Amino acid sequence: MPDTIINELWEIKDSIAREHGYDIDALVAHLDTKKRPESQPVVNLRAKKEAAERSAPVDADKPRR
Repeated sequence: MPDTIINELWEIKDSIAREHGYDIDALVAHLDTKKRPESQPVVNLRAKKEAAERSAPVDADKPRR
């Protein structure tokens, strides 16, 4: 069964690329004009991973003696 969400995203991506002649510089310039609303949160996955690693026990996988 095809994934309709992924197919729709690919169609949108292809449409935007086609509108800008598949030129990466034109695509970047176009995307730079798009601004994230201030109310939209940004998730920093690297910071989440680092925080999880800091809070994990150092020798969690080694047996205790």
